[in-house]
Amino acid sequence: MKRNFNVFVAGTMILASVLAGCGGETPAAETGGNAQETATAETSNQETSAEADGDRILSVYCSKDAWKDQCVIAANLIEEKYGIKIDLVTMPNEDIESVISTKLATNDPPDIFLSNAPQTVEQYNATQTCEVLDNEPWVERLAAADLLKYSGDGHIYAMPAWNSSTFFGGVYYNKEKMKELGYENPQPKTMDEFWAILEDIKGQGVTPLYMTDADAWTTQIWTTVGWGVALSDQKDTVYKELLTNKKKFADIPEMVEILQQLQDIYNNGYANENHASQTYDSGIAVVGNGEYPMVIQGEWFEDAFHAEFPEVELGSFAIPFANKDMIATGAYVTGIFVPKGEKSELAKEFLNYWASEEIMNEVYAKYPSASAFHDVDGGEILPAQKNLVENYVNTGKYTYEFDSYFDTARPIMEDYLFGAIVQVTMGKDPLEALQEWDERYYDFMKDKEMEGFN
Repeated sequence: MKRNFNVFVAGTMILASVLAGCGGETPAAETGGNAQETATAETSNQETSAEADGDRILSVYCSKDAWKDQCVIAANLIEEKYGIKIDLVTMPNEDIESVISTKLATNDPPDIFLSNAPQTVEQYNATQTCEVLDNEPWVERLAAADLLKYSGDGHIYAMPAWNSSTFFGGVYYNKEKMKELGYENPQPKTMDEFWAILEDIKGQGVTPLYMTDADAWTTQIWTTVGWGVALSDQKDTVYKELLTNKKKFADIPEMVEILQQLQDIYNNGYANENHASQTYDSGIAVVGNGEYPMVIQGEWFEDAFHAEFPEVELGSFAIPFANKDMIATGAYVTGIFVPKGEKSELAKEFLNYWASEEIMNEVYAKYPSASAFHDVDGGEILPAQKNLVENYVNTGKYTYEFDSYFDTARPIMEDYLFGAIVQVTMGKDPLEALQEWDERYYDFMKDKEMEGFN
């Protein structure tokens, strides 16, 4: 998903993610211009600062959401201990993808860039533009190497920035507020049970869900999870059919049904009336103060929430789409790519330092996570995430989210598919929304000369 999120993410989860922007401890020099910020990490080690000049500086490009505090910690430590400085360029999510693509296509790549992996391998033509990292020392230490392998050739083109997997999408709720409403540990196992909880809370005079549809990537958490779960029994065939024009999105009943259920949330008064104007950030305050008990988000929401409301505990539950007790998770991580270029060896050295136990321990000490490396303890993750990881991920009750299968169409998904989903929340017929997306999708795939689109 797009986690920025998120998608997702979610940013997103997004991840997040998804998915909150970089903050906290920040690099020293930061300037703005042309919708971008450039930052260079400070050094506290005078002996290595001279070595870091010139050849020991790496340009790093990523979205604002991708460069989290975890990255700041790792980059600052690498500069201090090993004398490799970074020249960091961050941009809004809607800009960074086209900028990186252009730089790669014109043979003017950054030395490093961060993006979802292996999700964006095709988008950035990484098989041609980036280094294969299969033989790097950190690969044998990966906790989930298979998640990083690009399905097209089985190679690894990016190193996880800190976690082994991402995006645990579901309902995150204020535990104290939900207890007041009569729900100490809600874990619905059917959609009827889910609707019953929403209806009961509404009957008590409280709007159950806070939706932030001004940020479309948060809206589509419902569909990337819901479609993934509902189609899990067909995953070996249905996605190939969609990717080769043997089926249309609008032809799949489960996709129409999940969209209709999303619309039902609004039609039945289960969400805030001002949902179309509300952004992701606004959800933290209203759930923290108990005005709204629940949001539909990914794990990034709990991270950001806990930073602002450390005394308020969040719970979580999986939405039982199609009456299945499972979740759909991301088949990707926030990855660090190394484009082919004159500083690729230095960039690989930088990644090796980043992946070291020494650096990762510092990162996880402040930001616990599902560790990317099996020999490094990621620490105790927050309770709501822990619930989904222990009861779904660790028990195998999961499938991949829907978005994970459509890397090829990613350049148009945010504007057109996510947009169509938001239109459904405002009353558009779900079948009509999918039919319009089918037209956009067909034209895009035809332009790319993909199999079946002619």
